[in-house]
Amino acid sequence: MLSPTKIIFIVIALAIAYFGMRFYRTTIKPNLEKGKKNGEFEGRSSDKMLDLQECKSCGAFVADLEDHSCKS
Repeated sequence: MLSPTKIIFIVIALAIAYFGMRFYRTTIKPNLEKGKKNGEFEGRSSDKMLDLQECKSCGAFVADLEDHSCKS
């Protein structure tokens, strides 16, 4: 049978689960989603990333082919 002690512990467990999920949804989850927005990668926004070009002679990927000098 359900004793008053068991009922109290069930109510406490439900309250902990409810407030725990509420805390998670309001504080932790938004912080986790901030890094995924707008193509950010480790705190850098997507407009700061460079497109690399492949050198035809050595196959290296460089940001600027004009400044690149092949060592092979």
